[in-house]
Amino acid sequence: MRKTLWSLVFAMAVYTAIVFLADVKAVGDALSSMDLLMIPLFLSLSLANYVLRFLKWHYFLGRVGVSIPLRESFMVFLAGFSMTVSPGKLGELLKCYLIRDRRGIPVSRTSPVVVAERITDLLSMILIAMTGLLMVRHRGALVAVAAGSLLVFAAMVLLLWDRAFHALTGLLCRIRRFRERRDSMVDFQGHCRRLLDPRSLAVSVPLGMLSWSAEAMVLCLVSMSLGIDPALPAGVALLAHSAGTIAGAVSLIPGGLGLTEITIGAILTVSMSGADAAATTIIMRFATLWFAVVLGLLVLGHLGRNRCAGQSAPSAGLSADS
Repeated sequence: MRKTLWSLVFAMAVYTAIVFLADVKAVGDALSSMDLLMIPLFLSLSLANYVLRFLKWHYFLGRVGVSIPLRESFMVFLAGFSMTVSPGKLGELLKCYLIRDRRGIPVSRTSPVVVAERITDLLSMILIAMTGLLMVRHRGALVAVAAGSLLVFAAMVLLLWDRAFHALTGLLCRIRRFRERRDSMVDFQGHCRRLLDPRSLAVSVPLGMLSWSAEAMVLCLVSMSLGIDPALPAGVALLAHSAGTIAGAVSLIPGGLGLTEITIGAILTVSMSGADAAATTIIMRFATLWFAVVLGLLVLGHLGRNRCAGQSAPSAGLSADS
């Protein structure tokens, strides 16, 4: 909770800097002109993103042989959003510990799911950004896409190429703490191979493209709520959102704070003023990133209260992969 609060403080500093760099009065005028009746529409697209991403999460659990009730899986998935503002979102490993505590399923079985989520999210973003680049030329976006592609390639090589993975584990196993977990690391790679095989990618990548494209459209709705004319083209929204998210992910900055906003705002200036771009970016981030964090904290608190009340679910077994 403390880290989340510090991230929020940092975010507010970032947003303040963006406002001052753009034009305080112009950004203020843009923000004050927002149609508040549009807010439910922003949030509905964010919720659509979460539901589609949950389908991927639950599918991945099945691929590694973990079977838990759909409702519980959804609650655990949402609780992971409380750690969205962690480097590379790897704080979402919290989901694995929640499943372990509630179901007795070892973290070594479910942690590959979180890793595969991040890799396939990034792969989906790269494909969306490449689509956006066909519609809108932007050098900064091209750099982000190239950096993201290199990161995905490196991760896939490390996890799927036995020689590379064994070389890494060989180095790690020189440390006693890792040496005792050699078998777990081998199992980890085996599960990653299953989650990143062609069958899984054929499901997870299209789901990722649908989910993140839905969230990108929040930018279009925000620009409409601000009365920006002409309306933000879908291609610019797709490129700005995907390139900004890729830049934040590659940087490993918690929540991509700062770099994501700068990248999105810079690309938005292709079709709107700097002040309008700043206002649109700030509202969009509150309707997506911070909405997710608040939702995650609420669900995490709910799960915690249930556990304290002795309402934890009974032990569940592992299902065979179908």
